[in-house]
Amino acid sequence: MRRIPAAPRWRHVTFMKRILFALIAVFLLSGGAGEVPQTDSAGGQASNPFAADPEAIAAGKKLFMRMSCHGCHGGNARGGTGPDLTDKEWLRQPTDEMIFNTIKNGRPGTMMSPFRMDMDDAQIWYLVSYIRDLGARRAAEGD
Repeated sequence: MRRIPAAPRWRHVTFMKRILFALIAVFLLSGGAGEVPQTDSAGGQASNPFAADPEAIAAGKKLFMRMSCHGCHGGNARGGTGPDLTDKEWLRQPTDEMIFNTIKNGRPGTMMSPFRMDMDDAQIWYLVSYIRDLGARRAAEGD
């Protein structure tokens, strides 16, 4: 019976290097979990440091247009190819933290891209403030 020679050691090392490279690439390209560092002490939820701040809402409105959010969500954020951001028709009522994380990290499997490389955390919170303000205005209109 003839013995099959073992693969050279350099082949194993090359294979392991490729596996390691692939794992590192996946980790780096995924962007991590995108954790929000700011939480309130009550329930561990991230709190918007600019909630109901008129200057933050105005800055969020400018960002909404500049970042082309209106392209998918419509100029008044009431929907287009993306969902309406101002209504109450959600499976789970989104918290400020959920909105923040969606803007920052995107939504896998949807057209919602991550904006973590385009905006800092404060700018994302401005957008959250603006979106919340639009929802409050819509509710006040009774729409």
